[in-house]
Amino acid sequence: MSDKKQMTLLVTDSGLGGLSVCAGMAARFANDARYDRIQLVYFNAWPEQDKGYRHYPTPADRAKVFDNALAAMAKYTPDHIYIACNTLSVIYPFTRFAKKTTIPVTGIVDHGIQMIHNALTRDVSASAVIFATPITINENSHKTALVEQGIALERIITQGCLALAGKIERAPFSDEVKTLIDEFAAQAAHNLKNVGSTVYAGLCCTHFGYCKNIFKNALARHIDRKIKILNPNEAMTEAACQDILDGGSPQMSIDIVSKVSWEPAGIEAYDRLLSEVSPDVVDALKNYRLDRQLFSADI
Repeated sequence: MSDKKQMTLLVTDSGLGGLSVCAGMAARFANDARYDRIQLVYFNAWPEQDKGYRHYPTPADRAKVFDNALAAMAKYTPDHIYIACNTLSVIYPFTRFAKKTTIPVTGIVDHGIQMIHNALTRDVSASAVIFATPITINENSHKTALVEQGIALERIITQGCLALAGKIERAPFSDEVKTLIDEFAAQAAHNLKNVGSTVYAGLCCTHFGYCKNIFKNALARHIDRKIKILNPNEAMTEAACQDILDGGSPQMSIDIVSKVSWEPAGIEAYDRLLSEVSPDVVDALKNYRLDRQLFSADI
């Protein structure tokens, strides 16, 4: 028996947006020589079948429900929790779990902030549009941090995308998704005041990364500038994998658990999106475990 350690990593999102992070990690950790066994858990923290976090009336209510989900995640005894969700990342600091846990927890918001800051620092004439859910926009974490780091306020536009994440969750290739993205891109273009040669689009909802080309094309229709996409999903994956020692072949298990069910057509869509990244994650999705009692969504 080898004395190498085993490791459990848990990735969470409210839905399937963060599954792209999970797939990227699975592909990379499959070659990690540091461990004999790696367990990768994807925990869907979507609270009710037809009710997401935006449907809860107050921030305190959202924090309570996510706190319940985090307590359920802790039962897996993960070595690290990755919150691959901007909405949940801005909720996390207000949970009781955040104040008492000894488990390392990484949210995705800081990755987005860093990507946008780096881009606007390199290109001092450029502007950025932050596309995100209304909860993430209202929390204002990205814009506040960027201004604190010296980025001029007029160079940053925030664009809330009501209901888009849910539409992508159910049917990422649908015409409805394309229409909504075009509408949000038009709104963002209208609000841009300081437009240099380049506009950076920060996709600050993990679902949006699946539609990055649609965002790019939509913005190009409304803005006569070079468009560059910033996808924090990629930055989170890279950061999680930065210490991997290549050359190994650990025994890897991938488990996906959810309180809500997914339609077969939706699963097939994510097969198309992720099969080339990690067939093992796609197989796990097709065999996900449905647990209606996974955590309490009561407030």
